[in-house]
Amino acid sequence: MASESQQEDKSQTCADDDSHCDQTGTASSVEEGIESPWQFMRAFTHLGSSWNEVIQEYVSVIKGADGVDLKGDIFAPDMDEGLIALQTMVREVAIAKADEDWSFSLAPLNGFGKTIDDVLLAFLRWSVIDAHSSHVDNSCQLIGGVNYYPFAASSVTAEEKTVNVSKAFRRLTSYVHWMRAVSSDLIDPPVTYESISPSLSIFAVHVTHDSCDRLVWWINLGKTDLAALKSHSPRETTRMFVWIAHLLFLDEKAQTKGFIVVDDMAEIGFWSYMTMLPMQVGISLDRFLISVCPLKAKNVVMMHRPKWMEIAYGLLSWFMTAKMKSRVTMVSTGEEIETLTKLVGGVEFIPQDYDHFHGESVSDIIAKHGNQ
Repeated sequence: MASESQQEDKSQTCADDDSHCDQTGTASSVEEGIESPWQFMRAFTHLGSSWNEVIQEYVSVIKGADGVDLKGDIFAPDMDEGLIALQTMVREVAIAKADEDWSFSLAPLNGFGKTIDDVLLAFLRWSVIDAHSSHVDNSCQLIGGVNYYPFAASSVTAEEKTVNVSKAFRRLTSYVHWMRAVSSDLIDPPVTYESISPSLSIFAVHVTHDSCDRLVWWINLGKTDLAALKSHSPRETTRMFVWIAHLLFLDEKAQTKGFIVVDDMAEIGFWSYMTMLPMQVGISLDRFLISVCPLKAKNVVMMHRPKWMEIAYGLLSWFMTAKMKSRVTMVSTGEEIETLTKLVGGVEFIPQDYDHFHGESVSDIIAKHGNQ
């Protein structure tokens, strides 16, 4: 137990930081007073962490987002040969490292009607798209455009049709290692739609396609049951995000056309956001979605941002490339419907249940799994 002097020190810290404290003197809310980068960075002390630790984690996450081409990488001229080459790499490493799960037994493939080859193809396509960042596809005028996917364009020369198999394999290796690290959360029971449905009922999420056939992941913190989430097991939340991640990256249109994220933060407070999950669990899931899964977001839209998030993005943007920053759209209050229309192609592509934007779409890919 803490001594009286320690309790007094904690109480004084709370008073100094203008935080709300519980009876033990520890910070229970830091919703007010974060008006500067300094206050934002100091707020992490109430979470048992530090800004330096958090920023180091997220810098490594964003640096791994796009992957790199390395000298000596193995390339294939098309997807068929790329798949054969990647299958060979997988077989060889499976023999050499028998303790690693290269049979992908933890992946929820059956529920999506997918195979191991579908997983390999997702990583191969990820290695190809946006290889030529200057490419402009006039077929889509929406914010973010569509992926540069040369195998979908008959006008591309044969010399451009190269698949970096080594790059795909490096990303695939990260995926296998991450899944293995959380394997105890995934095996009993296996991850299925039925098993993660209770978690889905807590979160307000939708997945649709827009008018350019890109996959859109809609997140609404304003309709998320934060009270239920606080009492929810992090294990169950991890299982849900693993299922959603596979839904996203196994979607062929997401692979070839693109992937969009729309996040309504509903002016959520710092403490409420940061304590939805244990810090390391949240960072691990962000790493999985950003720098492990074969997903490249064409655009990330953020609406109704609280002040602390503005500060957080400002600090993190120092470590982002110009290309990454170009994929982020910050929506001003009052411009939500106009921006969403330019993003997805009209109200007919906005989910009906997504906030108050008069959406008309009732085609939710997640919900379809519940109706099968």
